[in-house]
Amino acid sequence: MIKFLIPVNFATHTLNAIEYCSALAEHLGGEITLLYCYTDLLSGSENEESAPDILSKDEALTELDKLKTSIFHKIQHNGQIQINLKVLDGYPEDTIPLFCEKYQPELIVMGTKSKGETIKELLGSVTLDVIKKSTFPVMVVPNNYIFNPQQLTNILFITDFAKCQYASLHKLVQLVGAFKTRIHNVQYCPSGKEKVDAEQLKEYSEYCKTTYRNQNMICDYICGQDMLAASNEYILNNHIDLMAITRNKRNFIAKMIHPGQTRKILFNAEIPTLFFQQ
Repeated sequence: MIKFLIPVNFATHTLNAIEYCSALAEHLGGEITLLYCYTDLLSGSENEESAPDILSKDEALTELDKLKTSIFHKIQHNGQIQINLKVLDGYPEDTIPLFCEKYQPELIVMGTKSKGETIKELLGSVTLDVIKKSTFPVMVVPNNYIFNPQQLTNILFITDFAKCQYASLHKLVQLVGAFKTRIHNVQYCPSGKEKVDAEQLKEYSEYCKTTYRNQNMICDYICGQDMLAASNEYILNNHIDLMAITRNKRNFIAKMIHPGQTRKILFNAEIPTLFFQQ
């Protein structure tokens, strides 16, 4: 059974994350936990203009129960989904990673805003902190993105063939294996395809072919002087529905989600992004 965790603050973009995760869980089956982090002190970590004021933990639980009812009204096969409600004391950027260590979710699903000049403004500082602190996969869903399981056909997995990020690939296949998808395993090469390591590509391709016989996969390089532009072009040309990345301190994604960086590839494409942790 797949366990999904959705941190909720009742802002519009977090409600859209619930819509996405509910459709995903309906297709896969599993357990959803809606988590609200309550504090009676004003948190300076994130100012959500669209989030209502919650004055007590009882009120938070009541609002979560309304969301639970709404989910069951929208899905057709609600017998396949179990929904739990959780209200915990503490700031979300600290409480969510701690709760995950106990709950052990396969996937954390959070929403992104529709406006923001920097990655921090777009994601919100709580989502950004959860991506940085959590050891579990985090999916961020753009505000107003509508998920159709029948259209989850192309997934871009930005990887490093030399480092063999097989653990992340295995988790990705587990999550999307029930869908008729093609996984594009892609590594960025700034020097052009004539400079790529053909042996690394062959080894990685053989691993995918042998290990995931029933999963449609391709392995390739994307090239160009501007990595972000090249990746975005690939997303558009190949009709990518979801992007997945293994995040570590040294790769380009770690730099991209730094609060001081302007938003580029992750959200220009307006598709969900799945962060695996290393």
